[in-house]
Amino acid sequence: MMQAKRRLVRAIRRVCLAHPIPKPTKVNGRWERDDFIWDALLLSFSSWGGSRGDELRNDPQVTFDALSACRNASQREKRMSDALVAAGVRWATKKTPLLLENFQTIVDDGGPGAVKRQLNLEMGCSAKIKFLRKFRGIGPKYARNMMMDVYHPDFWESIAVDTRVQHVLDALGLPFRDYDEKEKFLLEAAHEAGLNGWQLDRLIYNSNEAVLAALKEDRRI
Repeated sequence: MMQAKRRLVRAIRRVCLAHPIPKPTKVNGRWERDDFIWDALLLSFSSWGGSRGDELRNDPQVTFDALSACRNASQREKRMSDALVAAGVRWATKKTPLLLENFQTIVDDGGPGAVKRQLNLEMGCSAKIKFLRKFRGIGPKYARNMMMDVYHPDFWESIAVDTRVQHVLDALGLPFRDYDEKEKFLLEAAHEAGLNGWQLDRLIYNSNEAVLAALKEDRRI
């Protein structure tokens, strides 16, 4: 484990020299929106299995207000399904009912503004993750990613373990029991390399091939 961590730290430092990570100076403006939760859910579902987020989130037919204005559940379902298909989102048939369940959860909880206020009242990373995971289709990765995307300070020491991160872990050849163990290992490596969790997550996302190449080169030395 220690040898693998040292390999990863060396790879991180090498990649950082060629791919510096810009650090946002404030929370992303999306966090200021009253409909943050619905916007983040649309992004999460469109990123699940692919990356079509902006197309879906920018569709005026599936804003929270537009769906609320539908005459009935059937119209809302058709509008959601059509938008997912038009945006090229994978597994639209599976995702449509999940998104509509989440829509109804938000309605039942008082609307997107009220849900965001509830989220704000949850203190710390773990509490916010637990709150977000009550939504259908939101697991440990997306619960983190929703908040990391807006650079929320509670999530500066988080890692969203996606396929790119998993490729790095696979290259190290280490068995991990669960998500928390993976995140702990990566955070320790990030700190040794002089980064926080958010920075390492973004480095791996933006420069995945470079990190994998650095690990491969390090193994040859």
